[in-house]
Amino acid sequence: MPVSENLLFLKIKVGNAVTDDYNDYLGTFEYWWSHGLISDSTYLNLKKTCLFDSSEHPSPECVKNLNLASSEEGNIDPYSLYTKPCNSSASLKLGLGGRYPWLSRAYDPCTERYSNIYYNLPEVQAALHANTTGIKYPWKTCSDIVGSYWADSPRSMLPIYHELIAAGIRIWVFSGDTDAVVPVTATRYSISALKLPTLMNWYPWYDHGKVGGWSQVYKGLTLVTVAGAGHEVPLHRPRQALILFRHFLKDTPMPTQ
Repeated sequence: MPVSENLLFLKIKVGNAVTDDYNDYLGTFEYWWSHGLISDSTYLNLKKTCLFDSSEHPSPECVKNLNLASSEEGNIDPYSLYTKPCNSSASLKLGLGGRYPWLSRAYDPCTERYSNIYYNLPEVQAALHANTTGIKYPWKTCSDIVGSYWADSPRSMLPIYHELIAAGIRIWVFSGDTDAVVPVTATRYSISALKLPTLMNWYPWYDHGKVGGWSQVYKGLTLVTVAGAGHEVPLHRPRQALILFRHFLKDTPMPTQ
């Protein structure tokens, strides 16, 4: 169907997203270190060996230090730092073909496992018209197999952000502040790299008199953090996520009281 010239997409909303290899690495390592998850030496070695690597093709030294960081972090839920993991024997294996190896530890108290079981049921796949080619390996929420064949990911989405903003499309970026996978520090470094003019400086936003998170409004982009939320903001803070969604739809700043 041809796209109508009258059809305008004015806003997009992006949550806890990998945005730019350099800034994601920088902010992730800083988050791990500042939250006491890794040692000083590992933090310094990660910055030394990984910062200028592609996330798709990290160097052997970078992978070595990422594995060491995983070992130092121990059996935590990196998708929601202060949530107890579902299973104390959860694997900390290197995944996604070495790209963002911490991503292989999917959120697991224990919703991810239920999803893996449910979406592999033949009747569910038939109802969704999924796996019509009969792929032999199971569906997973975070697939190492898919990741191993994904070789064309750009190192940065920042140029795309600039293009969208220049076209008049508003961007809202939100981040749960207990996510250690794509942490708020990584998001803030990436947004800072855009060098956008600030329209509203950093401020707390409120939900019925209580701080729900923090926000900053730039020309063309709004950043919102959600206090206490992990990688999947609506799962951890559904009420605050709804407030965020309402303000996104109206394109109005988050409430100041």
